[in-house]
Amino acid sequence: MAANLELSLLCTEITNVGDEDDGIILDETPIVFPEISISQTSFPSESDEFIREMMEKEKQLLPSDDYISRLRSGYLDLDVRRREALNWILKACEEHQFGPMCICLSMNYLDRFLSVHDFPSGNTWAVQLLAVACLSLAAKVEETEVPMLIDLQAGHPQFVFEAKSIQRMELLVLNRLEWRLRAITPFSYIRYFLRKMSKCDQEPPNTLISRSLQVIASKTKAGIDFLEFRPSEVAAAVALSVSGELYTVHFDNSSFSPLFSLLQKERVKKIGEMIESDEPGLCSQTPNGVLEVSACCFGSKTHDSSSPHTHLS
Repeated sequence: MAANLELSLLCTEITNVGDEDDGIILDETPIVFPEISISQTSFPSESDEFIREMMEKEKQLLPSDDYISRLRSGYLDLDVRRREALNWILKACEEHQFGPMCICLSMNYLDRFLSVHDFPSGNTWAVQLLAVACLSLAAKVEETEVPMLIDLQAGHPQFVFEAKSIQRMELLVLNRLEWRLRAITPFSYIRYFLRKMSKCDQEPPNTLISRSLQVIASKTKAGIDFLEFRPSEVAAAVALSVSGELYTVHFDNSSFSPLFSLLQKERVKKIGEMIESDEPGLCSQTPNGVLEVSACCFGSKTHDSSSPHTHLS
């Protein structure tokens, strides 16, 4: 009840654009992702110790455990509302040329908030206001240039909000997230995993990183299925998939295997299957695609000297 009371205080400064509709309107306009630039994306320190710490802490910065089950059950039209918010965030990021990390941060904040806060049923404007607030917070964290709040609301939204309303929602989001704006996403791991899969632990080429970022961004838009997995699992599967497409993958048993032991093999393989089913050409240069590379990575005992992959012993 206290949460709903807080939310009711946000209603006073709302300007409705167009006729108000109590239903949820899904915008079917195709979404075009902003062109991904490596310079737009920041990557964390890549020491083994730092990556291990992230993998151990990432669950603390994810939505609550029952969130995906509530989305799938249709609870309060949560999935529909989430998709509507995501559609707008993607359009706004495209117009403002925000990087892919800003998209993932926005959705991380939105999902974490929705997992602990119930909106009253029928308040279409509330989720739109939440989407604006989450994008505003993410842009402040990730982008070097952030438009004014009134200008941030690009993409022809159904509602346009005054700055004070957005700021109030930002405070509500910050309180619900306990002011923890740090987020661990697949982007946090991707360069590290790609480097560990390359020959001689070399820095991966920008083309490989760009392809990985594009796959991760597309999975953010794909729906709720990828919410089932941890960011490290998604990053590992994407790195395996993309590496399998571009060059032979080699694994260093002493440096790569210990961190992979923190991941669940079957979950990473499942993500790889989902990626391959959505993008069938991704791993075409390997006979069995991501599954072959995954088996190699997770320590297959079988070594075939004719295989292009190096298997861990």
